[in-house]
Amino acid sequence: MVFQDTIKLAPQEKGATDITELISSIVQDAKIKTGTCQLVVHNSLSSLLINDTADESTISQTADFLAQLAPSSDDITSVIDDSMDAIPEAMSAAITQTTVSFPVKNSKPLLGTWQGIYLWEKTSRPNTRKLTITIVGE
Repeated sequence: MVFQDTIKLAPQEKGATDITELISSIVQDAKIKTGTCQLVVHNSLSSLLINDTADESTISQTADFLAQLAPSSDDITSVIDDSMDAIPEAMSAAITQTTVSFPVKNSKPLLGTWQGIYLWEKTSRPNTRKLTITIVGE
């Protein structure tokens, strides 16, 4: 059986937002007991992460580290042309992911005890984001 749905996420502040409960609810409603779930966010200015939940500072430290590797264009004041504005976000998209997959067991995401699913918004000008969830299984 295959379940697929696309949802809209309200604009989020820059940084990581825990979407684990939302995704868990959708997985449970899909009524697929065992399988694989894939999430895709339809935008390069945001990414998906499966990260540690044991310490709240872990996700912000991870986002800070990734932002240092590819800084946001939010702070760029002199842009040569409009295409230059997208270069930092393109570098960030190259080192992060817009897709994550995880197993499903007993109609629940099979994540580690201290793992959560996060939407990382990389811009301070967030927009509504589309997220497609596809679950294949039985």
